[in-house]
Amino acid sequence: MNTARPRWGDLPAAVRGKVTRFLGEEVVSEELQGGGYTPAMASVLTTSSGRALFCKAMPEEHPLCAALAAEAAVAASAPAGAALPGLVWEGTEDGWRVVVFTAVRGRHANLSPGSDDVAAVVSALDGLAGDLTPCPLSTAPTAREVLSPLLSGWASLREQPPPGLAPWALANLERLALLEEAWADHADGDTLTHGDIRADQLLIDAQERVWVVDWAYPCRGAAWIDGVDLVTPLIMNGHTPEAAEKQVTGSARFASAPAVAVTSFAVAAAGYWARACRQAPPPGAGGAMLRAFQARAADAALAWVRHRLGE
Repeated sequence: MNTARPRWGDLPAAVRGKVTRFLGEEVVSEELQGGGYTPAMASVLTTSSGRALFCKAMPEEHPLCAALAAEAAVAASAPAGAALPGLVWEGTEDGWRVVVFTAVRGRHANLSPGSDDVAAVVSALDGLAGDLTPCPLSTAPTAREVLSPLLSGWASLREQPPPGLAPWALANLERLALLEEAWADHADGDTLTHGDIRADQLLIDAQERVWVVDWAYPCRGAAWIDGVDLVTPLIMNGHTPEAAEKQVTGSARFASAPAVAVTSFAVAAAGYWARACRQAPPPGAGGAMLRAFQARAADAALAWVRHRLGE
């Protein structure tokens, strides 16, 4: 993951000054957070009074800066008690956007077979979907608007099949391109969904509460989306496709999805990863690692597809 993030001291003095004036106290220490693949500053800051705050910052001209604004909007709109970071402050200064959240102290969820964290995560996603229904973010785009342009990978790959594509996928490109469309007909809903569930977005605190962080791509949609989205990370962490599905079948959110929607979403996710991992790495130290992660996700999702189709 990204090891070249800017630090608090790398921000322009005007930016640091604006943040500390709002906080009313100085920042005395910083703990750099290494997770994720974006070049944003991401650090837990400790203030002179001992407060711990999570700060993200990114140049406003960066193409991913809109995702930082989306995270702030989610944090500002979420109801009290929801298991996601709260918003402390956001603003811009000297060409930078800065967002300060309440800090969630915890470990990343262990999604491997036999881990108690898996059931806790499934339950937490159900509970969070309940907290975020109806959707508290009035400006959230729909799942169809956000995800449909992304989840069309097989249609794109069908036009010019890339070298190295899995033989089964290559032989079934036409079929996969047709199957990847059906999920959108079942995606309407009034739940605020995360849309990027994976182990490093799930933190478990000292009280064993599961928190969902990094809301860069929120959308309004069916409550089943995040539950179904968990299957691929489970496979990536060592579950067989059959075992991964069994882990989530107790979820009310997963169970609310028609079988055709689950299959189509699995196909569409596999196509997204298969196309994404073949793009040129984005600039920055995390670019190559991002593509490697996406390649692993593509393999896992395709294994899930073949399980769903009985092949």
